[in-house]
Amino acid sequence: MSPSPSRAAGLEPGRFARFLPAGLIGTKGLIGTKGPMGIEGRTGPAGRTAATDAPDDRGSAGQEATGQEATGQETTGQAATGRGRRPRPADLAIALETARDYDETAALAAEGFGVAPGAFRADVLRWLYETAFSDGTTVLAAHAGARKVGHIALVHQTLVVAGRRESAVALVDLFILKAFRSRAAMAALYGAVEAFCLERGIGFIVAVPNVKAAGVNTRYLKLAEAARLDIRVGLAGLPRPWHGVASHRVAELDPDRGRAILEPFCGGDGDGLLWTALRLWARIGKPGADYAVHAGRNLLLVSAPRRQGRAPHTMICALLARPGTVPRRGEVAAAVSAACRLHGRPLFVYAGLNGTVPRPGLLLPERLRPSPMVLQTRDLRAEPVAPLAVSRFEALDFDFI
Repeated sequence: MSPSPSRAAGLEPGRFARFLPAGLIGTKGLIGTKGPMGIEGRTGPAGRTAATDAPDDRGSAGQEATGQEATGQETTGQAATGRGRRPRPADLAIALETARDYDETAALAAEGFGVAPGAFRADVLRWLYETAFSDGTTVLAAHAGARKVGHIALVHQTLVVAGRRESAVALVDLFILKAFRSRAAMAALYGAVEAFCLERGIGFIVAVPNVKAAGVNTRYLKLAEAARLDIRVGLAGLPRPWHGVASHRVAELDPDRGRAILEPFCGGDGDGLLWTALRLWARIGKPGADYAVHAGRNLLLVSAPRRQGRAPHTMICALLARPGTVPRRGEVAAAVSAACRLHGRPLFVYAGLNGTVPRPGLLLPERLRPSPMVLQTRDLRAEPVAPLAVSRFEALDFDFI
C-alpha cells in the first residue's frame, strides 16, 4: 500500500510489493512501497508502527501502564517537559480521544511515520475509522501537556468463532512522535489498549504486523501467531465463458443492486471476520478505490487494480464462497481471469488464507517472503467457549486499501 492513510490507518490500496521475488517481470517487488501504508511500511492492522526501536527513557524503560489510561484518566502527571529536556514517560498522558480531528491526525501520522505531508489524508482516515468495518474505532491518544504526540487506533470488528459472534479490535496506526519515543511510552500505550479491551469485554485483539511490529505486539500485548498467510502470484488464463462470471465496478453499482449481488455470498461457515452484505458494501465502498466484484454461481471474487513501479497487477482481495458450496478450481480461475480482464492487468497477487476455496496462483517460497504476513491474535474472553481457528482471512480483512 502506498503512503495514503487508509490501510490500517489509511492504507491506500493494498500493495504486497515485497512479497514478490526480485526480477519478476523486471521489477523488484510488485506491490507495495516503503512507508506507512501497506505491507511494507505496515501491513494492515498494527502493521504500521512508527514507535518501535525507541531509545530507553533513562532508567524508566521498565515502567508499565497501570490501566487508568483506558478509562479516560491521565497517566501520571501533566507534561512539564522543561527546556531542552527529553520528556519523561511520566510526562505523557494516555486517554480516550473523544473529539477527533482528522486533519490533525493526518498531519501527526505523517510526522510520526516520517513521510511527506499529505501522505495521510483526513478523508481516508475518516473512512477507515468510521465506515470500513461498520463498528467504529476507538482511539487512544498520548499527550504531552496539551499537545497530542502519539496515537493508536482500535478498529472494532466482529469475528465468528465456532458459530458465535465475538467482539474484536484490530490494532491500527500506532505512532509516537520521535522526541517522545521510549519503551515506557510504548508500554503505556499498549497497557491502555489491554485495559480498555478488558474493561469493555472485548473478546479478541487481532493484528497483521510488519517485521518490527510483530515482536512489539508480542512483548507488550502478548499477541501470538494464529496463522501464516499465503502469498501467491500468477498470470490469468484465458476467459472461461461457460462459468458465467458477471463483473461489476463497485463505483458504477447502485447501493441496493450492489448489496443484492453480495448477499448470497455472505455469512459462510467457518471462523473469521463476519461479512454481511451491508458490512461488505461499506468495506468496498471507499471512494476512488476502484474495487470490483465478480460473481459466479458459487463464488464471489473482490478485486482491485494496483501498480508498483512499472508492474501493474490485479489484487485478489477476497474469495467468498456461497454458503453450503465448495467452488471448484475452474470457477476460481474463471473469476480471476474476469478480474484481470476488467482491470486490464493479467498479473495477479493474492494474500491470505482460505480453507473452502482453491487459492489461485503459485505459492511464494518462504525464503522470498520479506514480510512475516502472519495473523496475530489474543483471546481475552474470561471463559472461552471454543478457540479461534481462522478458516478465511484475506486482504479484504486487513489490507485497508
